[in-house]
Amino acid sequence: MTPADFDTLLEAAIPSFGRTTLTIAEAPGDARALTQLFERALVLGNRRGAPLAEIQAPLAMFPELAGAFWHVPVEDSSRDGVVRLSFERPELNHAA
Repeated sequence: MTPADFDTLLEAAIPSFGRTTLTIAEAPGDARALTQLFERALVLGNRRGAPLAEIQAPLAMFPELAGAFWHVPVEDSSRDGVVRLSFERPELNHAA
């Protein structure tokens, strides 16, 4: 998947309200590419008003990943090759 394809996919997947999780069935081949994927998700989520809230990645494949990427927690996806990115758009209080 090219970066442009990934950006298009994220733009379509990021919620207009609430929380959504995007599952990528095959993780990038190296930690650098995975970190770049996280960075794009972080930027696009912030731009769309639904920040990246949680990352799940195959930690057995990437033991050098810390428990957090910037301020976003990284958990084990518990399945080799799967990456999950969860975005959450905060609820806005509407004036009556």
